Amino acid sequence: MQQYKSKVDLIYELLIENIEKSVYKQGDRLVISKIAKQCNVSDIPVREALRRLESEGYIKTKANQGAVITCFNRDKLISIFQIKGVLEGYATRISIDFQTPNSIKHLHEKNDLIKKALDEHDIAQYSELNMQFHLGIYECIPQKELYNMICDLWKKWSITKSVFDVVPRRIESSIQEHEEILKLIEQKEYDQAEQYMRYHKFTAGNELVKQIDE
Repeated sequence: MQQYKSKVDLIYELLIENIEKSVYKQGDRLVISKIAKQCNVSDIPVREALRRLESEGYIKTKANQGAVITCFNRDKLISIFQIKGVLEGYATRISIDFQTPNSIKHLHEKNDLIKKALDEHDIAQYSELNMQFHLGIYECIPQKELYNMICDLWKKWSITKSVFDVVPRRIESSIQEHEEILKLIEQKEYDQAEQYMRYHKFTAGNELVKQIDE
């Protein structure tokens, strides 16, 4: 069954997508009435969507200007990837005892689809499949609070998915690292799997920041 999305959710997702695609850039002002007209809604869901964006650091409300797009600085980006790395590394470790031959097979198949997206130069599809690959590792863990937290962070900090747009060279090494992660899971190398997932996430963050600095 398709999950119902409210007007606030739809507007929020549209604004996030426009931020990720640089339709909105740092310093741009978001005019509530203009967005409401574009989405054919009242001002109320737009205001709520903007409040959500502000709580997540995407915009700031300034006197006499309203909502203005902000930019994630390098320290915040590094922090985001570190938090995700620690949580996803731990979830990878836990998942080892709950993986099955079928779930491992499915993860390999997902990485094959990621390779296909690379061959077809479809970065948007690559990013989506990459998220599905990672969440597919953790979905078997019994600690659903941890899994839901990781899912929320992928959604909240969806800007991290832009690493492949900003650093396309990261794609091939990311695929190879996926294979290594699966190998460590299959071999039940608990410590190594956790640490390697952290490395996988930290490396992506460092390369994104390095490219932005350049």
